[in-house]
Amino acid sequence: MGSGAALGDDSRARAGARVLRALLVAIGASIAAYAVSDHPFYGGEPGFGPVQTLIAVVGVGLALCALLPARIAGAVALAAATSLAMLAILEVAGERLLAPRHRSIYQTDDRLIFKFIPARASVMTRSAENGGETVAHRINSAGFRGPELRAAGEMTRLVVYGDSFIHAFYSRDEETFVVRLGAALGERLGRPVEAVNAGVSSYGPDQIALKMEGELPWLQPALVVVAIFAGNDYGDLLRNKIFRLSADGELVANPWKLEPRMRLWFELNQKESILVRSLRNTLGTRRGARDRYEGTTALDSLLAEAEREYRSLVVDRDDVVTNTHVDYYSADVSLTPSAESARYKVAFMGAVMRRIRDVAVRSGVPLVFLFIPHPLDVTDEYEWGPIDRRRFPDYDGRNQTAFLESHARSLGVPFLSLYDLFRARDARSLYLRGGDDHWNAAGQRLAAEVLAAHLLASGLLPTGRPVAPAPPRAPAAR
Repeated sequence: MGSGAALGDDSRARAGARVLRALLVAIGASIAAYAVSDHPFYGGEPGFGPVQTLIAVVGVGLALCALLPARIAGAVALAAATSLAMLAILEVAGERLLAPRHRSIYQTDDRLIFKFIPARASVMTRSAENGGETVAHRINSAGFRGPELRAAGEMTRLVVYGDSFIHAFYSRDEETFVVRLGAALGERLGRPVEAVNAGVSSYGPDQIALKMEGELPWLQPALVVVAIFAGNDYGDLLRNKIFRLSADGELVANPWKLEPRMRLWFELNQKESILVRSLRNTLGTRRGARDRYEGTTALDSLLAEAEREYRSLVVDRDDVVTNTHVDYYSADVSLTPSAESARYKVAFMGAVMRRIRDVAVRSGVPLVFLFIPHPLDVTDEYEWGPIDRRRFPDYDGRNQTAFLESHARSLGVPFLSLYDLFRARDARSLYLRGGDDHWNAAGQRLAAEVLAAHLLASGLLPTGRPVAPAPPRAPAAR
């Protein structure tokens, strides 16, 4: 009896050892196969590089551990299974806790180059110079910053398009220009106003025009406001390469292509392990030094960049988009307005503004332009220092906004330019600091109050209560 029991125990032990060895081989083979698959979750960029090699070595090593004595192989199998389970738990938890800070809220788009990912949260921390505050915001299911949209016709709706000045990722919801504008209008009208934040950081007026074409028919607002940041929106038109000017000055579609590495950046941002991504971003932030423009060197480099962008699109007819999010002060329009690149940008801007007007007209929606000046142009004490008028005799702080105002007048579109208002105030108190040229909470509040008064005084916003139509529904989020 005792001998039979011993044989049975020994048989079960051998069977258990075979199971453990098979488990080790399966785990090791799976890890090695993952390395060969070149999946970006842990492998990063395509290609069998050092990371894939390390993963493959770990997989092969685990599989070879099946040859070890059963007791050791069992311990290795347990450690491997436990480690993989813990890694999976950390990834799931990381997506909830770390993704808002370390995952981009952008995805590529074949028409707009890029756009927001609906139903995504984002977190950023301001620099110490700007208070060091952590700011969170959310993109709703329709792809706009802020709460879910109300049913069309439920209340007066206006939509505000623009770039980072409107998106305002650096401001709490209640501090943003759009929320303050809605509140100011609601207070004056005596009823709630739904102000939709259609701003997207780094968008140019060309992308805004295309975005309006797709959204105004179903948004059906009572008014649309298009904000143009005079500081860099001229250059966005050349960087984006969505349009170009024909020989007779007409706006024509351009066959742009997103540079492969830029497309890869967007894809890896969403597919890569959140643990790997957060570690890389954290180390990069600590090691990297923020670029600062200072004095003459800044202006010379900005003029050189303006010339390079002009040559790329207009002279070399290079249709590859290599920059989607880094915007530069349009130094040529401001400092050397008679330069060839500046004259092209000004004409280009006029043609795009005409397209924006035509989109609004076709949609039957009143349009108002809002022109936002760069801080360099509305204060003589900006961080870059004063402009050397001997080097740049044609410089005028009004140059960038003056061209926008002229275009709006010729198009017959009402507008509000903030140049004189901001110039008359202590403009340093209206913008962020430390190389960040966005407006702060005070600047957004002032602009919202002035625009609200302007809209109502000029009769641009209907004051009657909205009539609820039967509108088409928003397209499904993609």
